Amino acid sequence: MKTFGGRGPLRVPRDKIVHYLLNADHPKGGPKARFFLSFGFDPAMPGVMAGALIEHFNQNPGVLLPETPTAGERMVVEGPLNSPDSRHPHVRSIWQRDEDPMAWRLITAVPLVKR
Repeated sequence: MKTFGGRGPLRVPRDKIVHYLLNADHPKGGPKARFFLSFGFDPAMPGVMAGALIEHFNQNPGVLLPETPTAGERMVVEGPLNSPDSRHPHVRSIWQRDEDPMAWRLITAVPLVKR
């Protein structure tokens, strides 16, 4: 594994934000959504969260995980996420390289307990 700050073209699918990360009614993602909503993120403004996640990738160190038979190369990034209410929670975001070997696609983001 290699640790380094992230750089590269990034893709944050709008549906991932609107229908999962900020959907309090999602059967699996509901608790996660309530966490992000409590920091001022709004499903009506998905670009705000997308921008914060891109900034999170670019400003925090990441750990590169090797490619597996079922998944492309992944990057795990941990650190503060700039939030609309300025409290900046600590989160882990996971990104994957798929068909475009130069681009990273957001897989998920999860809350972390601040150490």
